[in-house]
Amino acid sequence: MEKKNKRSVVTAFGESAIGAEDMLVLAKKAKYPLDKLMGYDKYKRYSVLAVKDILQVSAVATYRNTALAVNTLSCFKISHSKVGKLIVQTGKQIKAQQQSAGILA
Repeated sequence: MEKKNKRSVVTAFGESAIGAEDMLVLAKKAKYPLDKLMGYDKYKRYSVLAVKDILQVSAVATYRNTALAVNTLSCFKISHSKVGKLIVQTGKQIKAQQQSAGILA
């Protein structure tokens, strides 16, 4: 173990800080085993369930109204521009998964 870091992750139930233990492997690249186990991508703050909830609201509302609804009804804050970025990122991830599974040509 090289060092301990604090990482903030936003879940559907609110924001939580977790201790991320940095482990160095032979190639001198930092690995975070808990992030891999929990499915958190590098530099991503939102859990899969939080993103799913945000996307469900954004399907029937504008980015600004989605941000307003999330900020009012949940335990975390998000901007309208971040809502747009999450939609674009998720769309790219879904397209990549579909292409790797052979669903899209």
